[in-house]
Amino acid sequence: MPAQKNTTIYKTEKLENFRGDMLVQYPNTPLIPERGNVVVHSRHDMPCKTHCTSSRRDYYKITLVTAGSGRLMLGAKQYVINGPVLIFTNPVETKIWETDTPQEGYNCLFTQQLFEKHRHYREEVTRHPLFQVGADAVLPLTVAQVNTLQTIFQQLIREYNDTAAYREEAILIYLQLLLLEAKRIGMQASETHIPLNAGQMLAQRFTDMLEKQFPIETPAQQLTIRTAREYAQLLNVHPNHLNATVKQVTGRTVSEHIRHRVLLEAKLLLLHTDWHIAAIAWSLGFEEPGNFTHFFKSQAGQSPHLFRIS
Repeated sequence: MPAQKNTTIYKTEKLENFRGDMLVQYPNTPLIPERGNVVVHSRHDMPCKTHCTSSRRDYYKITLVTAGSGRLMLGAKQYVINGPVLIFTNPVETKIWETDTPQEGYNCLFTQQLFEKHRHYREEVTRHPLFQVGADAVLPLTVAQVNTLQTIFQQLIREYNDTAAYREEAILIYLQLLLLEAKRIGMQASETHIPLNAGQMLAQRFTDMLEKQFPIETPAQQLTIRTAREYAQLLNVHPNHLNATVKQVTGRTVSEHIRHRVLLEAKLLLLHTDWHIAAIAWSLGFEEPGNFTHFFKSQAGQSPHLFRIS
Protein backbone atom coordinates (compact mmCIF):
# COMPACT_ATOMS: atom_id res chain seq x y z
CA MET A 1 0.00 0.00 0.00
CA PRO A 2 1.22 3.55 -0.64
CA ALA A 3 2.04 5.86 2.23
CA GLN A 4 -1.07 7.33 3.80
CA LYS A 5 -1.62 10.88 4.90
CA ASN A 6 -3.57 11.40 8.09
CA THR A 7 -5.39 14.47 6.85
CA THR A 8 -8.61 16.02 8.01
CA ILE A 9 -11.60 14.95 5.95
CA TYR A 10 -14.01 17.74 6.66
CA LYS A 11 -13.44 21.44 7.06
CA THR A 12 -14.59 22.98 10.33
CA GLU A 13 -16.79 26.04 10.28
CA LYS A 14 -15.83 28.39 13.12
CA LEU A 15 -18.15 30.75 14.92
CA GLU A 16 -15.57 33.54 14.71
CA ASN A 17 -15.52 33.23 10.91
CA PHE A 18 -19.30 33.25 10.80
CA ARG A 19 -19.35 36.50 12.77
CA GLY A 20 -16.80 38.02 10.42
CA ASP A 21 -18.87 37.02 7.40
CA MET A 22 -21.89 38.75 8.93
CA LEU A 23 -20.01 42.02 9.27
CA VAL A 24 -18.54 41.84 5.75
CA GLN A 25 -21.70 40.78 3.92
CA TYR A 26 -24.15 42.71 6.07
CA PRO A 27 -22.39 45.90 7.25
CA ASN A 28 -25.58 47.24 8.83
CA THR A 29 -25.78 44.25 11.17
CA PRO A 30 -26.15 45.43 14.81
CA LEU A 31 -22.99 45.59 16.90
CA ILE A 32 -21.45 42.14 17.51
CA PRO A 33 -19.12 41.81 20.51
CA GLU A 34 -15.62 40.83 19.35
CA ARG A 35 -15.30 37.71 21.48
CA GLY A 36 -18.86 36.66 22.07
CA ASN A 37 -19.76 32.98 22.08
CA VAL A 38 -23.24 33.28 20.63
CA VAL A 39 -24.83 34.56 17.40
CA VAL A 40 -28.58 35.01 16.89
CA HIS A 41 -30.06 36.33 13.66
CA SER A 42 -33.04 36.24 11.36
CA ARG A 43 -32.65 34.21 8.17
CA HIS A 44 -34.46 37.06 6.39
CA ASP A 45 -31.74 39.53 7.39
CA MET A 46 -28.97 37.03 6.60
CA PRO A 47 -30.19 34.51 3.98
CA CYS A 48 -28.69 31.04 4.14
CA LYS A 49 -26.36 29.81 1.40
CA THR A 50 -27.90 27.79 -1.41
CA HIS A 51 -25.35 25.03 -0.84
CA CYS A 52 -23.12 24.15 2.13
CA THR A 53 -20.48 21.49 1.50
CA SER A 54 -19.76 18.71 3.96
CA SER A 55 -18.39 20.24 7.15
CA ARG A 56 -18.34 20.16 10.91
CA ARG A 57 -18.64 23.15 13.23
CA ASP A 58 -17.04 24.31 16.45
CA TYR A 59 -20.49 25.39 17.72
CA TYR A 60 -24.00 24.12 18.39
CA LYS A 61 -26.80 25.45 16.21
CA ILE A 62 -30.59 25.62 16.49
CA THR A 63 -32.47 26.62 13.35
CA LEU A 64 -36.14 27.50 13.05
CA VAL A 65 -37.31 27.27 9.43
CA THR A 66 -40.72 28.93 9.05
CA ALA A 67 -40.89 28.84 5.22
CA GLY A 68 -38.91 27.50 2.29
CA SER A 69 -37.55 24.12 1.28
CA GLY A 70 -34.31 22.24 0.83
CA ARG A 71 -32.39 19.08 1.61
CA LEU A 72 -30.23 18.42 4.65
CA MET A 73 -27.80 15.57 5.28
CA LEU A 74 -26.87 15.46 8.95
CA GLY A 75 -24.38 12.73 9.73
CA ALA A 76 -25.77 9.69 7.92
CA LYS A 77 -29.39 10.87 7.93
CA GLN A 78 -31.06 12.67 5.06
CA TYR A 79 -34.01 15.03 5.45
CA VAL A 80 -36.25 16.80 2.98
CA ILE A 81 -37.03 20.19 4.51
CA ASN A 82 -40.35 21.72 3.58
CA GLY A 83 -40.91 24.06 6.55
CA PRO A 84 -41.81 24.68 9.19
CA VAL A 85 -39.23 22.65 11.14
CA LEU A 86 -36.82 23.01 14.06
CA ILE A 87 -33.30 21.72 13.35
CA PHE A 88 -30.56 20.86 15.87
CA THR A 89 -26.93 20.43 14.73
CA ASN A 90 -23.99 19.52 16.98
CA PRO A 91 -20.24 20.10 16.51
CA VAL A 92 -19.53 16.43 15.75
CA GLU A 93 -21.75 15.34 12.88
CA THR A 94 -21.06 16.54 9.36
CA LYS A 95 -23.65 18.61 7.52
CA ILE A 96 -24.46 19.07 3.84
CA TRP A 97 -27.18 21.58 2.96
CA GLU A 98 -28.91 22.45 -0.31
CA THR A 99 -31.63 25.12 -0.59
CA ASP A 100 -34.45 24.73 -3.13
CA THR A 101 -36.46 27.87 -2.31
CA PRO A 102 -35.60 30.93 -0.16
CA GLN A 103 -36.08 30.30 3.54
CA GLU A 104 -37.38 32.35 6.42
CA GLY A 105 -36.76 31.76 10.09
CA TYR A 106 -34.01 32.15 12.68
CA ASN A 107 -30.60 30.78 13.68
CA CYS A 108 -29.03 30.56 17.13
CA LEU A 109 -25.35 29.51 17.18
CA PHE A 110 -23.33 29.10 20.38
CA THR A 111 -20.20 27.42 21.71
CA GLN A 112 -19.53 25.62 24.99
CA GLN A 113 -17.55 28.69 26.09
CA LEU A 114 -20.89 30.45 26.53
CA PHE A 115 -21.28 28.40 29.70
CA GLU A 116 -17.91 29.14 31.30
CA LYS A 117 -19.55 31.40 33.89
CA HIS A 118 -22.77 29.40 33.97
CA ARG A 119 -21.66 25.77 34.21
CA HIS A 120 -25.03 24.50 35.43
CA TYR A 121 -26.36 25.09 31.89
CA ARG A 122 -23.61 23.09 30.17
CA GLU A 123 -24.90 19.60 30.91
CA GLU A 124 -28.40 20.64 29.91
CA VAL A 125 -27.10 21.47 26.44
CA THR A 126 -24.54 18.70 25.90
CA ARG A 127 -27.00 16.06 27.13
CA HIS A 128 -30.03 17.42 25.31
CA PRO A 129 -31.50 14.51 23.31
CA LEU A 130 -31.68 16.49 20.06
CA PHE A 131 -27.96 17.34 20.19
CA GLN A 132 -26.87 13.70 20.45
CA VAL A 133 -25.08 11.98 17.57
CA GLY A 134 -27.59 10.04 15.50
CA ALA A 135 -30.62 11.80 16.98
CA ASP A 136 -33.64 12.50 14.79
CA ALA A 137 -32.83 16.20 15.04
CA VAL A 138 -35.37 17.68 12.59
CA LEU A 139 -38.78 18.32 14.17
CA PRO A 140 -41.85 19.15 12.03
CA LEU A 141 -43.90 21.94 13.65
CA THR A 142 -47.52 22.94 13.96
CA VAL A 143 -48.65 26.56 13.54
CA ALA A 144 -49.00 26.95 17.31
CA GLN A 145 -45.49 25.58 17.90
CA VAL A 146 -44.03 27.94 15.29
CA ASN A 147 -45.67 30.92 17.00
CA THR A 148 -44.25 29.91 20.39
CA LEU A 149 -40.73 29.37 19.01
CA GLN A 150 -40.82 32.62 17.00
CA THR A 151 -41.56 34.54 20.19
CA ILE A 152 -38.54 32.96 21.91
CA PHE A 153 -36.23 33.66 18.97
CA GLN A 154 -37.40 37.27 18.79
CA GLN A 155 -36.57 37.70 22.48
CA LEU A 156 -33.17 36.09 21.86
CA ILE A 157 -32.46 38.55 19.04
CA ARG A 158 -33.54 41.48 21.21
CA GLU A 159 -31.17 40.46 24.02
CA TYR A 160 -28.39 39.65 21.55
CA ASN A 161 -28.54 43.14 20.06
CA ASP A 162 -28.81 44.80 23.47
CA THR A 163 -25.89 46.16 25.48
CA ALA A 164 -27.69 46.29 28.83
CA ALA A 165 -26.47 44.60 31.98
CA TYR A 166 -27.07 40.85 32.35
CA ARG A 167 -27.35 40.48 28.57
CA GLU A 168 -25.64 37.07 28.58
CA GLU A 169 -27.73 35.83 31.50
CA ALA A 170 -30.90 36.82 29.65
CA ILE A 171 -29.73 35.01 26.50
CA LEU A 172 -29.12 31.87 28.56
CA ILE A 173 -32.62 32.05 30.03
CA TYR A 174 -34.25 32.24 26.59
CA LEU A 175 -31.91 29.53 25.28
CA GLN A 176 -32.97 27.32 28.16
CA LEU A 177 -36.61 27.99 27.32
CA LEU A 178 -35.95 27.15 23.68
CA LEU A 179 -34.37 23.82 24.69
CA LEU A 180 -37.30 23.04 26.95
CA GLU A 181 -39.87 23.73 24.22
CA ALA A 182 -37.89 21.54 21.84
CA LYS A 183 -37.98 18.69 24.37
CA ARG A 184 -41.75 19.03 24.64
CA ILE A 185 -42.19 19.03 20.87
CA GLY A 186 -39.93 16.00 20.56
CA MET A 187 -41.88 14.12 23.24
CA GLN A 188 -45.20 14.92 21.57
CA ALA A 189 -43.84 13.63 18.27
CA SER A 190 -42.57 10.39 19.82
CA GLU A 191 -45.90 9.77 21.58
CA THR A 192 -47.67 9.72 18.21
CA HIS A 193 -45.36 7.06 16.80
CA ILE A 194 -46.82 3.57 16.43
CA PRO A 195 -44.78 0.97 18.37
CA LEU A 196 -42.45 -1.02 16.12
CA ASN A 197 -43.21 -4.65 15.40
CA ALA A 198 -40.53 -7.36 15.56
CA GLY A 199 -39.57 -6.99 11.91
CA GLN A 200 -39.25 -3.21 12.12
CA MET A 201 -37.14 -3.50 15.26
CA LEU A 202 -34.78 -5.98 13.58
CA ALA A 203 -34.45 -3.73 10.51
CA GLN A 204 -33.74 -0.74 12.75
CA ARG A 205 -31.08 -2.67 14.69
CA PHE A 206 -29.41 -3.57 11.40
CA THR A 207 -29.42 0.00 10.04
CA ASP A 208 -28.16 1.35 13.38
CA MET A 209 -25.31 -1.18 13.36
CA LEU A 210 -24.46 -0.23 9.78
CA GLU A 211 -24.39 3.51 10.50
CA LYS A 212 -22.21 3.12 13.59
CA GLN A 213 -19.31 2.12 11.34
CA PHE A 214 -19.22 5.60 9.81
CA PRO A 215 -17.77 8.11 9.21
CA ILE A 216 -14.27 6.87 8.30
CA GLU A 217 -12.06 9.59 9.79
CA THR A 218 -8.46 8.35 9.46
CA PRO A 219 -6.66 6.07 6.99
CA ALA A 220 -5.99 3.66 9.86
CA GLN A 221 -9.71 3.07 10.37
CA GLN A 222 -11.28 0.14 8.54
CA LEU A 223 -14.80 -1.25 8.37
CA THR A 224 -15.09 -4.22 10.72
CA ILE A 225 -18.43 -5.62 9.47
CA ARG A 226 -18.58 -6.10 5.72
CA THR A 227 -21.10 -8.72 4.67
CA ALA A 228 -24.76 -9.58 5.19
CA ARG A 229 -23.69 -12.83 6.85
CA GLU A 230 -21.55 -10.97 9.40
CA TYR A 231 -24.42 -8.62 10.29
CA ALA A 232 -26.78 -11.58 10.71
CA GLN A 233 -24.29 -13.33 12.98
CA LEU A 234 -23.94 -10.26 15.22
CA LEU A 235 -27.73 -9.84 15.33
CA ASN A 236 -28.19 -13.56 16.18
CA VAL A 237 -30.49 -14.30 13.24
CA HIS A 238 -30.22 -16.39 10.08
CA PRO A 239 -28.94 -14.41 7.08
CA ASN A 240 -32.00 -15.32 5.01
CA HIS A 241 -34.33 -14.10 7.75
CA LEU A 242 -32.44 -10.83 8.16
CA ASN A 243 -32.41 -10.23 4.43
CA ALA A 244 -36.11 -10.97 3.96
CA THR A 245 -37.10 -8.82 6.94
CA VAL A 246 -34.98 -5.82 5.94
CA LYS A 247 -36.24 -6.09 2.36
CA GLN A 248 -39.88 -6.17 3.52
CA VAL A 249 -39.47 -3.19 5.89
CA THR A 250 -37.18 -0.93 3.84
CA GLY A 251 -37.55 -2.09 0.23
CA ARG A 252 -33.83 -2.87 0.02
CA THR A 253 -31.87 -6.03 0.78
CA VAL A 254 -29.12 -6.06 3.40
CA SER A 255 -26.47 -6.14 0.69
CA GLU A 256 -28.07 -3.18 -1.09
CA HIS A 257 -27.98 -1.15 2.14
CA ILE A 258 -24.32 -2.01 2.64
CA ARG A 259 -23.38 -1.12 -0.96
CA HIS A 260 -25.32 2.15 -0.80
CA ARG A 261 -23.65 3.25 2.46
CA VAL A 262 -20.16 2.21 1.37
CA LEU A 263 -20.62 4.09 -1.91
CA LEU A 264 -21.72 7.23 -0.06
CA GLU A 265 -18.67 7.08 2.22
CA ALA A 266 -16.41 6.44 -0.76
CA LYS A 267 -17.72 9.59 -2.47
CA LEU A 268 -17.17 11.67 0.69
CA LEU A 269 -13.62 10.39 1.07
CA LEU A 270 -12.80 11.02 -2.59
CA LEU A 271 -14.18 14.57 -2.39
CA HIS A 272 -12.92 15.65 1.01
CA THR A 273 -9.53 13.94 1.47
CA ASP A 274 -6.30 13.66 -0.47
CA TRP A 275 -5.91 10.01 0.47
CA HIS A 276 -4.67 7.65 -2.22
CA ILE A 277 -7.45 5.61 -3.77
CA ALA A 278 -5.73 2.48 -2.46
CA ALA A 279 -5.97 3.87 1.09
CA ILE A 280 -9.67 4.61 0.65
CA ALA A 281 -10.21 1.13 -0.75
CA TRP A 282 -8.53 -0.46 2.28
CA SER A 283 -10.52 1.64 4.76
CA LEU A 284 -13.77 0.53 3.12
CA GLY A 285 -12.85 -3.14 3.35
CA PHE A 286 -11.40 -3.77 -0.13
CA GLU A 287 -8.07 -5.57 0.16
CA GLU A 288 -7.29 -4.90 -3.53
CA PRO A 289 -7.67 -1.41 -5.06
CA GLY A 290 -8.86 -3.01 -8.30
CA ASN A 291 -11.84 -4.54 -6.50
CA PHE A 292 -12.78 -1.13 -5.12
CA THR A 293 -12.47 0.48 -8.57
CA HIS A 294 -14.72 -2.22 -10.05
CA PHE A 295 -17.27 -1.74 -7.24
CA PHE A 296 -17.27 2.05 -7.54
CA LYS A 297 -17.58 2.02 -11.33
CA SER A 298 -20.45 -0.47 -11.23
CA GLN A 299 -22.34 1.61 -8.64
CA ALA A 300 -21.48 5.20 -9.68
CA GLY A 301 -20.98 4.77 -13.41
CA GLN A 302 -17.42 6.12 -13.44
CA SER A 303 -14.06 5.31 -11.90
CA PRO A 304 -13.02 6.75 -8.51
CA HIS A 305 -10.33 8.81 -10.25
CA LEU A 306 -12.77 10.42 -12.68
CA PHE A 307 -15.27 11.07 -9.90
CA ARG A 308 -12.59 12.84 -7.84
CA ILE A 309 -11.47 15.18 -10.62
CA SER A 310 -14.87 15.87 -12.20
